[in-house]
Amino acid sequence: MKKTNAIILSAIAAVFLSAAPSAVYAQSKGKTATTSKKPTWITKAPAVKNTYVGIASVSKRSMNPDGETADNGANQQSSSIIVSQLFFNDKYKESGKREAEKKILASLRLAVDANSLLGELILKGAYSSSFDDVFIEKVFNTPLLKKQGEWEDDEEYWCYYSITEKDYQTRIKSLEDSICSQAETMWKLGMSYQKDGMLFTAAKTYTEAMNLIHPLIYTQHKIKYNYENVDLFTSIYNSYIHVYDDIKLTCSIDEIPAVAGEGVPATFKVSAEQNGTPARKIGVVMEYEGTIDGAFMTDDEGVATFSIAKATDEPLQTITFSLDKDGLYGLPETYAFKQLTAGADKLASTKTSVKLFDPTNYIYLNVNPADSATEKAVNDLISARKDLVIVTDKSKADLILDVTPSVKLDQEADPKAKWPINKYLSSLKVTLTEASSGNELFQYGISDFQYLAPSGRTKEQVLHLSAKEMSRQLTREFPDKFKSFGYDKRSLVWSKLK
Repeated sequence: MKKTNAIILSAIAAVFLSAAPSAVYAQSKGKTATTSKKPTWITKAPAVKNTYVGIASVSKRSMNPDGETADNGANQQSSSIIVSQLFFNDKYKESGKREAEKKILASLRLAVDANSLLGELILKGAYSSSFDDVFIEKVFNTPLLKKQGEWEDDEEYWCYYSITEKDYQTRIKSLEDSICSQAETMWKLGMSYQKDGMLFTAAKTYTEAMNLIHPLIYTQHKIKYNYENVDLFTSIYNSYIHVYDDIKLTCSIDEIPAVAGEGVPATFKVSAEQNGTPARKIGVVMEYEGTIDGAFMTDDEGVATFSIAKATDEPLQTITFSLDKDGLYGLPETYAFKQLTAGADKLASTKTSVKLFDPTNYIYLNVNPADSATEKAVNDLISARKDLVIVTDKSKADLILDVTPSVKLDQEADPKAKWPINKYLSSLKVTLTEASSGNELFQYGISDFQYLAPSGRTKEQVLHLSAKEMSRQLTREFPDKFKSFGYDKRSLVWSKLK
């Protein structure tokens, strides 16, 4: 891309030359005329007492529009002088100034304290920035740095900058006082945010402090904190890279009962905390194959809420909760950003399971004393209901239907009668209860049903025959009585969530 830009600019320059040769010539000629004689400081750097001197040169042929060294193709060389004169004056002058500043920096002979933050990062191989550029940008960006002269011809640009030792010491002392004061305030402010659970705000504050102290991290700056002498710069760094440590996520429920394809009528919580303090206003990522609704940002109590809008039909389902890494690390980069994000894989996460249950209502019939006619009649009536399924295993039932036929002698026959007939009063009680709680949900009964039977019949025979007669009444009346009954196992299971 850079080579293409250079070729395009060469063509533009050619057009300019053909269109207005006299103007370009005049510009080139005027510059050469004013800089025809090299100043003495180019050939011999002046020795100025108590002054740091930086003299540097850059090649104008090798400059591209970005002020960087360009490729040295034939077309590039033939047009570099013209193009630089037309377009890039400021760029090569900026580059020359930067080179001169580097010369001054070299003469300062800055010593990196091995116990400083920069020393620690270098020893760990964790510092990849250009400290020279940072120091030059933050320290030498001052009117105290004087331009003593410049000179150029068609090939090169030379510049001469200087700063007195006194001005440098004044500048560095002023920066140290200002930076350290601001940085200490930011650090303590960041810690107060963190103690209040505002972790992202704390991270932003630590980031600002980190970038503020960058030009001074080759030294130490001792301050009193918690009755101890600590290095401010290292302390800020430690707070910065550990700002998201020890966050814990906890779900309010370990297992959520659900029906395949349906939502769960309950709201659940995911709590985030750091060392016992609610982590406020941080994103929580919830991964689930079904559909989840909710607020995925923690509130002032460190709580995010969610509900299942639609469960899948998988027998084993899991909802995974984790911190929103993109949100947490959406910060301006620093020279320690990699150390901050190194803990991303260790950020808190938790899971909860979703367990499907069958919403079908299973009912168990219990006729006692046993009577085949009664059992058949009740079985036929219950089987007509599409919302109830009869089971023979009582332990698997949601509902228990107890049917109790009974009979008692009401009037004994005259033993002298030609055909002695006893009069009986029969009853049939039907009770529906919830298997889990034993609560009665429905009741139906037939009482004082009169039945006549020869006196020679046993009680069991009378019971069976009268129950058979009562089952006819049961068949007529029970469907209308039972029609209003409804039972949804969902409400029973989900009521435990409230």
